[in-house]
Amino acid sequence: MKKSLKITDIFLIVFLAFFYSIVYTVAGPVTAAQDIKFDRSQIFSFVWCFILCIAVNFFVFSFMPKLHLFTESGRISRHLIRYLEKVGDRKLFSLVWSFIFVSWLPAFLILYPGVLSYDMISQVGGALGEIINNHHPVLHTWLIRVFMRLGDALFSSYESGIGLLSLLQMVILSYSLTRLVFLLRKKKVPILVVILNTLFSAIWFMNACLSVTMIKDSLHAAFLVLFACHFTEIVTDPSEYSQRKKNLFILPVISFLMCAFRNNGIHIYIFCFIVLFIWRIPQIIHQIKKIKPYIALAAAILLPVFLYKIYTGPVFNAFGIAQSEVREALSVPIQQLQRVAINKADELTNEQTERMTYYIDSLEWMEPPTGRAYSPFCADLAKSCFYSNHYNEDPIAFWKFYLQTGEQFTKEYTVAFLSNTLGFWYPGYYELSYVMYENYPPEVFAEPLERKSIWDSQILKTYYQSVCGSDFWRKTPVLRLFFVPGFSLWFLLYALALTWRRRGFRKFFARELPLFLPLIAQYGIMILSPMSSFRYSWPFYLMLPLAFIGICGNQEP
Repeated sequence: MKKSLKITDIFLIVFLAFFYSIVYTVAGPVTAAQDIKFDRSQIFSFVWCFILCIAVNFFVFSFMPKLHLFTESGRISRHLIRYLEKVGDRKLFSLVWSFIFVSWLPAFLILYPGVLSYDMISQVGGALGEIINNHHPVLHTWLIRVFMRLGDALFSSYESGIGLLSLLQMVILSYSLTRLVFLLRKKKVPILVVILNTLFSAIWFMNACLSVTMIKDSLHAAFLVLFACHFTEIVTDPSEYSQRKKNLFILPVISFLMCAFRNNGIHIYIFCFIVLFIWRIPQIIHQIKKIKPYIALAAAILLPVFLYKIYTGPVFNAFGIAQSEVREALSVPIQQLQRVAINKADELTNEQTERMTYYIDSLEWMEPPTGRAYSPFCADLAKSCFYSNHYNEDPIAFWKFYLQTGEQFTKEYTVAFLSNTLGFWYPGYYELSYVMYENYPPEVFAEPLERKSIWDSQILKTYYQSVCGSDFWRKTPVLRLFFVPGFSLWFLLYALALTWRRRGFRKFFARELPLFLPLIAQYGIMILSPMSSFRYSWPFYLMLPLAFIGICGNQEP
């Protein structure tokens, strides 16, 4: 990294400090309080936060890059590299994989057969009965069916089957994180950073708990990390990637599974490759005569899209499976319209009220006794009042009404968006940042299911209950970084800024920015989600180590 600060560095230091201070002391608190007005008392908080951020940013940009942690010149780094070279890649891969997996075993033993999340309440009915729609990904519900029946056949226990599925999730997720560790090593990220990433992957409570949680995010996150690894290799050296024939088989498989285990996976996949293609058009035109070796790679990239369309089209139709309702993808516009209906009801014309009622129930949802009261920070209640069938009759009419209403009530739309995404950009908000640790009564499932801990350790039980549900960790400075999803945006911005500083403007936009496409795509999915839960940001954090390739790694083969 460069040794002295330049004008662009000063700009980044000041801009990030100003932006963060505005968010942390003004925008975040007023949005959380739903009192959208500026108070003069916030000036002191802003100034103090701005000065502190300037100091922190100066350290990050000026001194931190010189630490031996981020270089290979340190004595410890040189000894570690020599030792690891003696071990060998295959043996080392197995050791790292085993280390991460074994580190999660206490969670498996305590939470056995797994964390039965609220989604499982409805999924068990589909798994043991008929799968009628794709609200919860069909492949995930089908997998639950297979393992529950396997457990019943082998051990006369559905819980045993779920326990086996938990082990499978642990194996796949620990493998994907090991694959990421070795990608960092291949891209010459300093060895101490790689080792710290390995340790963090193993001991971070989020990974252990969600690896045994029966929810679609667990397997989706594992295959998303694998996809991100392959995508990074395509970005950095497409020629080498294409020459390894097994990649052309593995890429479509893991990409399809990433999309099939969570309905928005296909959007991440398409976004990454379309943007990469547009970004690399000049390079493609320049090397048009050498394009033949990349035809197989292009086919491998397109194949998952066709497979997914066949899977969600003819296959679903053959089994009578309906697509999930469109409202699941409309959290933001539904939330914005409902906020207008609440706060600006007296300003709506009769025609607007009629259209609002046409899409949003009868507006009786505004009354708390119905149990569907509007929540600024969670769109699930709002979505439950939306008529998807009315939208499907004429989507263009809906979007026309939505845009016209937004033009009239821009402030309400803005506040609704900021409120619903608050936890993804404001580090002071953590109400929905819990990790699922529910232990629902057995009778709420279609067939009674219960937690049967294998290891009855009160210390570990208390630990997992604490890290998953206690606000202590979320309120404590520094520790909050690992518990509050609001830091996700700032991790991404600082990673982009540090990469820009290291490479310079031209190289950053030409070569480094595409590395961040999976992270950018995942963050985009997060802010369109119904609430700012850590569950939705978890895949982002799993992929975050990829940023070190830009910050202190080397793309050269």
